[in-house]
Amino acid sequence: KTDFSITKNYDELLVDPDLMSLGDEVRTMLVETRQAVIDVSGSKDISGPHVQLMRASSMIRNPYVDSINVVQAELLKVLRAMPADDSSDLTPELKEIKKVRIDALLLSIKGIAQGMKNSG
Repeated sequence: KTDFSITKNYDELLVDPDLMSLGDEVRTMLVETRQAVIDVSGSKDISGPHVQLMRASSMIRNPYVDSINVVQAELLKVLRAMPADDSSDLTPELKEIKKVRIDALLLSIKGIAQGMKNSG
């Protein structure tokens, strides 16, 4: 259930440039792990005998969950740029905006989790 373009988007928006290689390393390890599972199981695909079901499920799920992932990364980016809760720069208006963005972030987390759970 991993889409490399989504993970790359999170990296580009949120990760310190000095740490970008870590994401590449994790994605490489995922490819190697998938191949090891295929080799050990003797299957031709990581989804095993359920490959058609997984593909159909992904085609239905991806347009929704991918969009939420993009919004979530943007929310994280803007939240990180906002003043800390104990900062004198956090005006009452900014505090309310921050609260709304945190609520949106939590909803995005729940939406992605629900979308992934229902897709097999």
